[in-house]
Formats: sequence, C-alpha cells, structure tokens
Amino acid sequence: MSAGLRTYLRLLRFAIPYRWQIAMAIACMAVLSATTAAYVYLLGPVLEFLFTGKPDAVGKLARVAPTAVDLGSWLQGLDRTEILGLLPLVILAVSALKGLAYFGQFYLIGMAGQRMVADVRRTLFDHLLGLSPGFYTRRHSGDLLVRFNTDVGAVDLAITAALPSYVRDGLTVIVMLVSCFLLDWRMSLVAFGAVPLTLLPVIRLTKRLRKVTGEAQSTVGSMGEVVQETLSGMRVVQAYGMEAWESSRFAQANERLLRFIRRSLRVRAFSSPLMEFMGAAGMAAAVWWVGGQILAGKLEPGKFFSFVGAVLLLYTPVKSLGRVGQLVIQGAASGDRIFEILDTPTPVPDRGAATLAPFRDAVRYERVTFAYGERIVLQDLSLEVRKGEVVALVGASGGGKTTVANLLPRFWDPVGGRITLDGVDLRDVTLRSLRSQLALVTQETVLFNDSVRANIAYGRPEIPQAEVEHAARLAQAHEFIQALPEGYDTRVGERGVLLSGGQRQRLAIARAFLKDAPILILDEATSALDAESEREVQRALDSLMGLGGGQHRTTLVIAHRLSTIRNADRIVVLSGGRVVEVGTHDVLVARGGEYARLYRIAEGERREEAMAAG
Repeated sequence: MSAGLRTYLRLLRFAIPYRWQIAMAIACMAVLSATTAAYVYLLGPVLEFLFTGKPDAVGKLARVAPTAVDLGSWLQGLDRTEILGLLPLVILAVSALKGLAYFGQFYLIGMAGQRMVADVRRTLFDHLLGLSPGFYTRRHSGDLLVRFNTDVGAVDLAITAALPSYVRDGLTVIVMLVSCFLLDWRMSLVAFGAVPLTLLPVIRLTKRLRKVTGEAQSTVGSMGEVVQETLSGMRVVQAYGMEAWESSRFAQANERLLRFIRRSLRVRAFSSPLMEFMGAAGMAAAVWWVGGQILAGKLEPGKFFSFVGAVLLLYTPVKSLGRVGQLVIQGAASGDRIFEILDTPTPVPDRGAATLAPFRDAVRYERVTFAYGERIVLQDLSLEVRKGEVVALVGASGGGKTTVANLLPRFWDPVGGRITLDGVDLRDVTLRSLRSQLALVTQETVLFNDSVRANIAYGRPEIPQAEVEHAARLAQAHEFIQALPEGYDTRVGERGVLLSGGQRQRLAIARAFLKDAPILILDEATSALDAESEREVQRALDSLMGLGGGQHRTTLVIAHRLSTIRNADRIVVLSGGRVVEVGTHDVLVARGGEYARLYRIAEGERREEAMAAG
C-alpha cells in the first residue's frame, strides 16, 4: 500500500461517526448509476424504433426487466403511436428518479464530508492546545498557520470533492463497464483492451505528482514563515531599511513554489491527454471492428447505439476520476503534514488521575534537573516556596530562572527529580487542577484582539462587570480604561497593539487579580517598561502580591531589576543552574557574594540612567 493511500485511508477514519449517512448516500449513488445505465439500454432500442418504426425494436427492452415481468409481450401489443407516446414518459420518469438520487447523494455525502473536515480542524486545534510551549519553540508559527489553513483546505477538497466523486463516478464506471460487456463482450474487449496499457505510466505519473505536491506544500509553509516574520517585525524591517531584503527573500520562496507548480502542471497536463488518447484508440478500434460486423449482418444496429451511448456516458466519470485523483494526491500530501503534527506527542502528558487539593503548605523543587536537548539548564536544584511567601529568583542571564518558573505550571517536565505541591508530585495530578491554582504575569504580555473587558475576564464572559472593574482598580488600570474611546468595550487590537506597554501589563495583572489563584508567578513583569510605567505596574504588582500589608500571596518572582524585589521574603540566587545563595536583600548585600556583585552592577546602571535623564 502506497504512503498516499495510507494517509487518505487514515483521513477516512474521520468518516466513522457518519457511516450511516454515507451509506444512505451510497445507496442514492447506486440508484444514480442504475438510472444512468437505464439511459444506455433505452438509447439503442429507442433510436432503432425511431429510424425503422418497428415496434419489436422496443420489445428488446424486455431483456433488462425481471423474468417475473412479461414486459416483452406487453410491449409487443402496443402500436407505434402508443409507443411513441410512452417513450417520453419513460425518459422523464428515469430523469426524475436520477435527479432525486443525485440530490440525495450530493447533500448527504456533502454534509458528511464537511463534518469530517470540521472534525479534522477541531482535532488539529485541540492537539495544538495540548502541546506544551516546548513544541512551539521548535516550530515556526507561520508554518503551523499554513498547515492549519492551506493544508486543511487541501484535505477539505480531497474529502468533500474527491470522496463523493470516487464513490459516485466509480459506481457509474462499474455499471457502465458491466453494461458494455453485457451488450457485447467482444466489442468491449476491442474498445477497452488498450486501457491496461495506460496503468503503468499513470502510476508513475501519480508517484511523481505526489512528490512534487509534497515539496510544494512545504514551500508554502516556508513562505508562510517569511510573511509572518516580516509582518510581525515590520517596525524593525522598515527602521533598518530591509524592505528590499525581505522582498528578495519572499521572491526566492515564491519562485521556488512556482518551480514546483510548473512541474506539477506538466505532470497533470500530460496525464489527461494520455488517458483520452488511449480511450480514443479503443473507440477507433471498436468502430473499425463494429463496422465489419454490421456490414456482415452479425451485429444489431440498436446494440451498437447502446454501446456507443455507454462509452460516451463512461467518458465523463472516467475523466472526473482522473481530476479528483489529483485532488486526492494533494490532500494526501497535506494530510501527511497534518498527521505529522497530530502524531507529535506532548512532552508533558496529562496522565494524572487525581485532582489537586487547594494549596495549603508549600511548593518544593526536589533535586530537579532539566535540559534543553543536550544543554543542561538546571542541575540538582532544590527550592522551597512556603505558603504566603514571596520568593525572588535572581541571577545572570541563562542561569535558569525562567526555567524554574516554567516547570511549576508544567510547561516542561524535569528530566530528573520532581516538583511537589503539598507533597504531591505535579505529574500525578491533572493539568487543569494544577493550573487552576496558578496565575502568571510575564514580560511578554499576551492580549487578544477583543475588548478590554474580554481580556481581563479571559474565557469567563459570565463574570459580572463589577468584578472586572474591581480587578482593574486593583491593577491600577481603571482610570486609563475609562479614558479609552469605548471604555471597557474598547478593542485592544492584535496583541494589544493599540495600548502602551504599561497599559497592556496592567490588563494582564487585572486578569491575574480576577483569577485570584493562590500561587502567583511573575516572570520579569516590569523589565521591558520605562521608568514611569514601571512604577505604575510595580504598584499593581505589589497589590497583587499583597505587599501592602496582611497575608502575602504565595509568589515566585523572576527579577531582572533587583530594585523591584528588595521586599521579598527570600531571594534565591541562581548560577549555572544551581542555587548559590539564599537570604534577604540586606543579608545578601552584607555577605558580599554573587548577589552583592549583581546588585552593584544594577546600582551602577541605575545611576547612569538617572544621570542621563538629568
């Protein structure tokens, strides 16, 4: 079995939920094929009757009637006028039955195909949702979007257009071939004897087309990467005057795609004339042979008319099968790219059976080791964050701070050791119950192209407006939201582009306030802001952590600016993936170790910034 056929059959597994609907459609297709065959059997006797005027010519239709029905005697009893009045009614009845059958098969198989494609889209999207951030660090978002749109579109055509055609036209071809052999097997052998000769070149062309199609789809993915990168980085492109460079990069990918399409068109353009020529050769041979048979009085003219009608009715579905075969090849190539994603296992499988109880004691990293490929980032790290404690992680870039934070919500899993919450290994509980107890605010604020309210109450449209506004006030965001053109109903644009960095960050903090999770993760939440925005955001963060007084929210802070974590209960210094110092700000500065060195550097940078500003 070829790889393309295996992929297509795998796609057809999505048809299982709709098998009865497809079965009804196939039944309609069988009726459609039978009525098409009825035209063939009507054609010869009707033409012979019209040319000769002999009623017994129509009596030959009795050969296709059930033996229990004495159709021949009844037809023989009719005169020419009665037969002439009856034939149009028979033709209309066959046409009406064919029309109903066509409507039934078209609607039933069309809806089944669309539901199958919708299931493919949903399955792909749900699988992407389940993959950890580690997967997306290795995959370009532009290529994923192409797979989700272009490749799913090709699969759509392969299912909704090709599947009905394969069944409908395949049945029609079988019925027509059987009809031809029943009419005259010798004439059929003469007409179709050359068909097997086309199989070898068609198979070779099919393999070549599938290879070219796969390469073209990959090139479309590369083009998607170029477009996505250029559009998302347009300010950098234009600021550095790199429009011509990006245009050249896109042109190269575009030209590469054209080369593959040119090869594909050559293959597809050659296959159709080849099949048509072989069919014409068969028909020419049949005409030559039939002419001699008729001149010798060995073949009835009516039978020849029916045979020619069958061949002509056979021609259209055969060409249709050739066209949809190319759609299937394209769909199979796209299906390979889709299944490549669907077959990718998540690095953090959600196999936990238990629901995590509400947080009450401590989060512990117990001899945790983690590596990105061959590069070890954390080595035998042990850390405890007790309930109500604000713990800050500091260290040089690449020291493993963000990795520590990413392991807590299980964006990745450690390769050694374990992380527990109240003594329970995080891998033993469901991801939903774990992440329901965590709130995350990162340096890169993620907002959706929706209203301010929808972004604060993300995924929870039922939240009362009063609670949304309360969260915004706590995040120091209510005033600027009220000043927006439509207040809380103002759309923020793609990734919040219509707001400033500080405003975006305060909306993210409001979202965390509204979630009210017992554990908070802050990953360099102020490092990308200017001094004024940083002060506003820092006040919101202090409120979120509960640093204004009373019980602190359990918080893990990754800090770039050390001035923002002076009030932390404990500061943990990481170096080379290990804990090298632990203590309060004052204790660590007095110790004169790694933290003191980092603090002196930070203070020097801050003084330089102040002098530059003055």
